[in-house]
Amino acid sequence: MPLTLAVSIAFCLLAYGAWQLSRGALLSGLAPALWSGGLLLVGALGLVVALSWDIAIQVLRPLDELAAAMDKLGRGEPVHVHPMKREGAIRRLQLGVNQASKLLASARNRMQSELGRASIELADKNAKLEAASQARSRLLAAASHDLRQPLYALTLFSSTLRAGETDPDKLARMVHIEECVASLDQLFSELLDLSRLEAGSMRAEPVDVYLDGVFDEVSRNFRMLAESRGLRLVVRKTDAWVHCDRTMLARILNNLVSNALRYTDAGGVLIGVRHQASGRIRVEVWDTGCGIAPEHQHRVFEEFYQVKQADTRTGERKRGLGLGLATVQRLASLVDCRIALASRLGRGTRVSITLEPGTVRAPGSSDGIDSPLDLGGLRVLAIDDEPGIAEGLRVLLQEWGCDIRTASDEAGALARLSDWTTPPDLVLSDLHLQDGRSGLDVLGAIARHYGEDERRPRFARLLVTGETRPERVDAIMASHIPVLFKPVAPHRLREAMLAAVLAVRAPRPAGPFA
Repeated sequence: MPLTLAVSIAFCLLAYGAWQLSRGALLSGLAPALWSGGLLLVGALGLVVALSWDIAIQVLRPLDELAAAMDKLGRGEPVHVHPMKREGAIRRLQLGVNQASKLLASARNRMQSELGRASIELADKNAKLEAASQARSRLLAAASHDLRQPLYALTLFSSTLRAGETDPDKLARMVHIEECVASLDQLFSELLDLSRLEAGSMRAEPVDVYLDGVFDEVSRNFRMLAESRGLRLVVRKTDAWVHCDRTMLARILNNLVSNALRYTDAGGVLIGVRHQASGRIRVEVWDTGCGIAPEHQHRVFEEFYQVKQADTRTGERKRGLGLGLATVQRLASLVDCRIALASRLGRGTRVSITLEPGTVRAPGSSDGIDSPLDLGGLRVLAIDDEPGIAEGLRVLLQEWGCDIRTASDEAGALARLSDWTTPPDLVLSDLHLQDGRSGLDVLGAIARHYGEDERRPRFARLLVTGETRPERVDAIMASHIPVLFKPVAPHRLREAMLAAVLAVRAPRPAGPFA
């Protein structure tokens, strides 16, 4: 409206100036008319400029304020624009911006309130989940501690049943008993591994490992089981070395082979090595079993997840807890190796682990035990406050040809050694004994009894425990005494005993720090 009025006034002044110019030219000459018309034109232009400035102040400034307000809204900042008094489009825009700012502030406050409540609920749920996880870990640890004692004794006694027996019927029953004990030991070992992993009591100690030695150990563990089921267990020879924790690597392969044999009814299992272009070593376990459907493949490494399969020969469901591959996954993360699975339903499965290469040693050297597992004549003192375990150790080690004595505490151990003028070849002790005493204390007392250095006596030491608490496991490891975790299979006990004895009998380096 102001612009229209200004233009109208300017046109009027220009028309009046033109009329005065023509009239002056006719009446009194040209020069005065020109001066009069020029003055009128200048006045008209001044009026236009003044009105334009007023328009700029009343229109452009509110538009700039609206633009700045919109920028603040875009950044989520609250804004308030003072609306013009005059009705019009600009006033409506200003009122709309103020209303939008109020709505956004209300929505933001509501969202912050909801986020606060959600955060509190999430924290509460996380606390409950953490408490449930800790409770489960405590339950597993307590259950495994209470169950492993009789299971360990059962494992020891069952391995001695067939000694001297010739009756075919009794031998067949004993074989069934051993199979049941082995199955129970496998299931319980899975639970024990899980509780130890959750408790954080497993520590990886990477060393250079000769793979062929580990393969031989796996072959010894499962060849008889494979043959009893009419399956082939093929282990390809290799000269590869890897840098890994040997115990964890052996456990990974044992779990993979055990799982492969469990779900294979015909054919067999193959263990082999592939050298990758990157220099890394890939260990593969192949089977000709039932395979895994695609929808299950991404879940088989979860805890307690099982793909239900039945033995085609018996129709009986295959036994397991669904922890074998979950344990493999956790162990693989501890030793920093990559695990991969490929499977075709009805055709078989391949599981591979990729490891860092180790330093190749001289031909013929290995990290395994190459000496025959002959313990005949070995003088052994076994200490355990559980009578069933002590008796089981006595019977088993006598069958192996050892001169075995047993005790339940420190006083009994020293009494049993009274007629041995030299230290025994091996002291095998439980960690937790009566009256809160520790097997470490008893081992120290025996060393002092013979005037030995407690840190490195001249007799072999071996601890057996079901302890899973990280701080206790760390204390045991700090003692540099070999440790076995219950339940211990007889063949593993035999190997550990021989390894401990050989380690003590090996030549010691000379010098003040030997």
